[in-house]
Amino acid sequence: MKTICYISHSVEHKSQEKLKTLYNKAKINNSKQGITGILIYKNQTFLQVLEGEKNTVNEVFERIKIDPRHQHVLKVVDTSIEEIIFQDYHFGFTIVDNKQAIKNLHNYLEWLRGAENKLANQIIVMVENFINVSQ
Repeated sequence: MKTICYISHSVEHKSQEKLKTLYNKAKINNSKQGITGILIYKNQTFLQVLEGEKNTVNEVFERIKIDPRHQHVLKVVDTSIEEIIFQDYHFGFTIVDNKQAIKNLHNYLEWLRGAENKLANQIIVMVENFINVSQ
């Protein structure tokens, strides 16, 4: 198992309509491939955590890197993991696209802190910083 977390800049400002389409497509594609994680979009910037089988996560990330909708793709975490962090969060891949979803994610991250998983705690801090800076 492995996780990759990246941040990228969206080439265009996404309307709510385009975001919903993008989110639905990402959720379907990632679920089919056994990918869990989260996708957050704020101020034309994406933060995504991908979790799953090593080769699958690598393939998904390679596609993202060449996707013309992304610029300045920065991989911030790339490591093997023993257990999935976001599998129980809304049953797999989750889109965080409104204030209630952000609140729910905060609650989940607080719950995760109790697991005392060093990698999980690093990702929690990164996600929280992204959400707070982007609000």
